[in-house]
Amino acid sequence: MRWRLGGALATVVLLGLGFGLLASQQSSPRKRPKLAILLIFDQMRGDFLDRWRDLYGKDGLRRLTDEGAWFNNCHYPFAMTMTGPGHATCATGCSPDVHGIAANEWYDRDAGREQYCVSAVRYTQVPPALSGGSSEKGKLPSGKLRGISPETLLAPTLGDALKQASNGKGKVVALSLKDRGAVLPAGKKPDAVYWVDSQGRLVTSTYYRDRVHPWVEEINQSTLALTWLNSRWDKLRPDLDYEKYSGPDDAQGEGKGYFQGVTFPHLFDGGPKKLLSAYYAALANSPQGNEYLLEVTKRAIVAEKLGQRDEPDLLSVSFSSNDLVGHCWGPDSQEVLDITLRSDLIVRDLLVFLDKTVGKDNYVIALSADHGICPLPEVARAAGKKAARVSPQKFFTALEEHLNAHFPSPIPPADEQRPTKGWIEAAVSNMIYLNRKRAADRKVSVTQVADEVVRWLRKQPEVMEAFTYEQLRQAEVKSPLGQRVLRSFHPERSGEVTVVLQPYHFFSSQWSGTTHGSPHDYDTHVPLVIYGPQVRPGLRKQRVSPEAAAVILAEALGIPGPAKAAVGVPAGLWR
Repeated sequence: MRWRLGGALATVVLLGLGFGLLASQQSSPRKRPKLAILLIFDQMRGDFLDRWRDLYGKDGLRRLTDEGAWFNNCHYPFAMTMTGPGHATCATGCSPDVHGIAANEWYDRDAGREQYCVSAVRYTQVPPALSGGSSEKGKLPSGKLRGISPETLLAPTLGDALKQASNGKGKVVALSLKDRGAVLPAGKKPDAVYWVDSQGRLVTSTYYRDRVHPWVEEINQSTLALTWLNSRWDKLRPDLDYEKYSGPDDAQGEGKGYFQGVTFPHLFDGGPKKLLSAYYAALANSPQGNEYLLEVTKRAIVAEKLGQRDEPDLLSVSFSSNDLVGHCWGPDSQEVLDITLRSDLIVRDLLVFLDKTVGKDNYVIALSADHGICPLPEVARAAGKKAARVSPQKFFTALEEHLNAHFPSPIPPADEQRPTKGWIEAAVSNMIYLNRKRAADRKVSVTQVADEVVRWLRKQPEVMEAFTYEQLRQAEVKSPLGQRVLRSFHPERSGEVTVVLQPYHFFSSQWSGTTHGSPHDYDTHVPLVIYGPQVRPGLRKQRVSPEAAAVILAEALGIPGPAKAAVGVPAGLWR
């Protein structure tokens, strides 16, 4: 049996209020920037911009929020708040029920295995994984296979819209530490898509090209990725009382990273055996991973002349290290405070570079995140909340036992052949895929089994709600929660049952760290800041969705938005 579920789940109403296309309302032609930038900080929860605002400098995040349009009530409208769905939504302007990235992983019944959201076995990594390293089997530190493509994405992106509007002349470049963070925003025909493998190299896929670009080869041949070897991650602001703004440095439930330790300082020494693979993993799990990607981004802008040509270009950059740090130490940790302060400096340095290279009025930025994050259960309990790590092994074993008792075999136990699988064929990303052969052997329909699973789930104290495939397929759900689950439902990829855990609960076999993947506010709330020429600055409190990012950038460039975008541009955005 496959146990793996994405996280807790539960509350968010997301209506596209106050939206309206404004192109026809413009009294005079707007200056069109030459470069649109989708800037994503993976797991930067929406409240972080408010929570630590006084600690940011005036030239980074505060420059964006002061001089741009800051939507501080931005929420994803769907349930599976994960990296894949979030990136796909920001780029397509629609939700998983349309773009098809239902979760980071789902179960492929035809193949009999989990399907990673950007995996495609007929393609290979470029350059190939080196033998003898931690990626010798073609895997990331997270274990994801390296055959990569965007073919599972079922809706066109902003990059696709730009290619069509410019007859292929506008460039599309996407960069991230994570493959899905680069691949999904780029669309189907980008010019350059790169992520970082477990050996510290920029890599791509044969879906895109057979050799990396010369500027990428130059980076890979350099020692840039080794810049921080045998150094350490110290607090950016030793003068600051970090505990006042976050929590203690050794809170219960925090992880240790990759030989990094629970508390500051965190080392980049590769652990007891001085493994480079451990160093690269620790680098990604630190603010220095963002620094590495920032340098790669600068070199890409120069080499590809982004924003410096006659045609407009699109750059997507997803800084992944915030997510890895948040998973390990939790959103109330001193580590998350520190990487957020350092993200402020990343934004500052990027803006200075863009001003110099592209020109201050020549680019437009949409800053957002792919999801938020749940507090560590231990921290949540200390604050008086009901919270828990739910063991998937115990939970689904109990469900198996219940189904065996409720649907007994018509064949005497002595004569029944021992099944190779139980009732649950796979449990992936809070979706339960039932064993259809098992149901047939017991002379019951899959629908009957799914209904019984939902009845059992609703009696469990950890569960808030559960929905069957048929309920979602027929759009029978009317509650706000049900509507959010429906926006994550895809009939070819979702399971027979979707489970929604109580707030501050998530499936986990580990004693440390935290996760996301729910429709709770702490997972759905993300920033949305628009910065660029003729943007009307100010704080906006209307409820919006990150779906708006793609259509806003498209209108800024003067091109049609992605074909399946579900929202318009928020009213009053432009001067």
